Amino acid sequence: MTYTYKLSRRLAASHDPLSDVRKIMLFLLLLLAISCSEGALIDPTNSHPVAQSGWLSVALTTPNHNDGVVQLSLAGARIDSLELSGAQGFAMLVNGTGRLLVTGEVKNGVVARIWVPDTRAIASYTGSVEAAAARSTYQLQDISQGYSVQVTR
Repeated sequence: MTYTYKLSRRLAASHDPLSDVRKIMLFLLLLLAISCSEGALIDPTNSHPVAQSGWLSVALTTPNHNDGVVQLSLAGARIDSLELSGAQGFAMLVNGTGRLLVTGEVKNGVVARIWVPDTRAIASYTGSVEAAAARSTYQLQDISQGYSVQVTR
């Protein structure tokens, strides 16, 4: 008999077949622990929520009754489309930012709407008033006092 044959028989005789099973079980337990860590457990009925595209409203709050023009800006997540709604003026998208110029008799309420890829990300959209002027005199208004823009459903 050769030395290699004796060595292989000796190794085969000392091999514990359950050690392979133990290693596989340990590996599977490790994978399970990794998959369950840091909130990886997901509701099986809703494991991959689907984005819900749709319209969001842009509402203006103004403290003045004599506004003739208000300039607004919208930023945040991606905006696919922007249009005025119930107001006169101009609206356009510039480098992902919504720019609006609401003219005429400007009142509180919805002035525009935006089409977004996921309406559930509503908190990521912000609006701001950049300038406002009086209707009859074109005198600039103090925008730090009571003007605001909200993006709502």
